[in-house]
Amino acid sequence: MNTSQKLIALLSGAALLSVSSLTAQTATTAPVGYVTSTAADASDTFVGTVLSEQIALTSSASGVAGAVVSTASTLVEDAYNATHYVLFTTGAKDGQWYEVVDTTTNSVVLETDVAALGVTTGDEFKVIKFWTLDTLFPSSSGFAVSVNPFSPVAQVLLNNLQATGINLSSASSYFYHDGSSVILSNTAGWYKTGALTSAGAVRLTPETYFTIRNQSGSDFDVVVSGSVPVEIVGTGVVSAASAQDNQLVNPYPSALSLDASGLTDVVTSSPNPFSPGDQVLLFANEGTGINRSSLASYFYHDGSSVILSNTAGWYQVGSLTASGAIEIPAGGAFWIRKAAASPSLAEWAPAVPYSL
Repeated sequence: MNTSQKLIALLSGAALLSVSSLTAQTATTAPVGYVTSTAADASDTFVGTVLSEQIALTSSASGVAGAVVSTASTLVEDAYNATHYVLFTTGAKDGQWYEVVDTTTNSVVLETDVAALGVTTGDEFKVIKFWTLDTLFPSSSGFAVSVNPFSPVAQVLLNNLQATGINLSSASSYFYHDGSSVILSNTAGWYKTGALTSAGAVRLTPETYFTIRNQSGSDFDVVVSGSVPVEIVGTGVVSAASAQDNQLVNPYPSALSLDASGLTDVVTSSPNPFSPGDQVLLFANEGTGINRSSLASYFYHDGSSVILSNTAGWYQVGSLTASGAIEIPAGGAFWIRKAAASPSLAEWAPAVPYSL
């Protein structure tokens, strides 16, 4: 998972769209649904991929050796390489996911030695295809189309998951061209802003959000369909020698309250309400504007302060109001700002907030 790659870098160097509809249809195999969302003009809109791409395989491990997870299922050699990830749905790594780097006829080889992490024979998993710009936003999705490749009217900005520090900049941005420019060989599709290289295969990973920057002159809707998560979808949260932002997302098409989020597993509680360490910064898509700041920030108090009636729980930074009922919206973007600490990786595994 990408967060572990960031941790390696730290050790060595150291959304929500406005949802207008969500439809879920339960089936005996996998529930599917769609989300229709609105990106406001003259604004950044934070987007989480709350529905997953194609589930290629549901299976269990017949054996685990290092990064190799064997299965009784018959696979196609190289079928999942660099295009799919494994989401464990039971066992020690329930809710954690890892990229597939190789596929044999009876196993997947992951980016990480999962045996060392506790994955063992019998653990159940799904092999899921990564979203790409092409698959998440095909020409029929409703994304605003740019005519001039040198001045795109709408872009997708991706987070830099290997960056260190706080208030991180985006890693890159992309736009959809209508195919009218000879500079791009009269070929419609996704391109990288500035470089103008073809970008339809650029992957979108489930641990973070991305940003739609709409400067097209009007709002536009996008429609995404896919599988509704019925198992835990988690990710890693890193700490570093200096303060570190983790740019995360509510991975479900339903709101998560702070109390029900499970974030206390990865956010260190604070004894001092006037100088909290770890904080959770929430972002909202109401209003307009580019490079918008967080809506508010929150910390978890350990209950030791009489100022807060010796009551443990979530509180808003500054106002000190009780905030356990505050919600991270469906697909909502948020940051965990970890205070300076020894470099480490913790795992967030939020419970699924609905039943289907």
